[in-house]
Amino acid sequence: MATDVGTREQTLAWEAQRRTPAAVATALAGILTLAGQIYLQTQVTSDFPTVGELQALTPALQGLANAEVNPGAAGIEFLNSKAGAIIATSVVTSIGTLLAGFAVLYLWQAARARRPETPTFARWTTIGGAVAVALMSVVLQVIVAINASSFVDGTDRSRDAVEAVHRDGGLVVVQSIALAGQLAFAFSFVIVSLNAMRAGLLSRFMGVLGIIVGVLFIIPLGSPLPVVQCFWLLALAPLFLGRWPNGNPPAWEAGEARPWPTQQEIREARMRAKGIEPPARAQAEPEPEVVEDDAAEPAPAPQSSAARKRRKRRR
Repeated sequence: MATDVGTREQTLAWEAQRRTPAAVATALAGILTLAGQIYLQTQVTSDFPTVGELQALTPALQGLANAEVNPGAAGIEFLNSKAGAIIATSVVTSIGTLLAGFAVLYLWQAARARRPETPTFARWTTIGGAVAVALMSVVLQVIVAINASSFVDGTDRSRDAVEAVHRDGGLVVVQSIALAGQLAFAFSFVIVSLNAMRAGLLSRFMGVLGIIVGVLFIIPLGSPLPVVQCFWLLALAPLFLGRWPNGNPPAWEAGEARPWPTQQEIREARMRAKGIEPPARAQAEPEPEVVEDDAAEPAPAPQSSAARKRRKRRR
């Protein structure tokens, strides 16, 4: 993207029109995602009946390969009784996912305007990933609820019937699409955060944290609650509104890339502030030029063995 004044003005005008919606979206994304997970784990599934090792081995100890009533049947009945709350929670968190996608898309547009090297396909991975994750999360819970209802209405409580609730053919397809969307969305977080940091839109802390958020989408570590993800989303809201503590990064107001200074540049600036002139940076020495000697006579060409034999015969 060109960096002429007109283009910068268009970039700033576009961002100003969408700044407030983007800030509201990212704040709601963090709130809905965290609130939905807290409610799910504390109010809905907190008393989920777990199957201990002894319970799981009881049928085998009794000599039954497939007990008439599998210990996992209680869990399916629990899911059926809480189906409405689980689906509603999934809808809430899915809305948060879509809003998070809108926030990442806004950040991608800002980074792309200042840094043309920002990949274009990150836009489509953001849109496709957010939609796939949000939609498939709800569809997954609906299918499980239907299967659990069929299980409760039936009379079969064996292990095969219990496993069939979670191994439905439709579930496999939905889970595959959800996984692909999750990978795409995580990739978007990493790429957009990296390029926004290089353009000077995000501080190094926020840029690295955004990359970590993308990794946590694939490899969840630590708390079962998405605390890091929600913190990053909530922190973007004041940044989009231009109310970042100690002022927004200069790239937001300039409409062009303002990369963060390197550690060496920071040290030099501190030295100048103290009235000390930093040492000159070492420069690579130029390679010596090779001067060809035109006066030098070329070496005689080597003679072949046949030519040497002819010379001997003449002698």
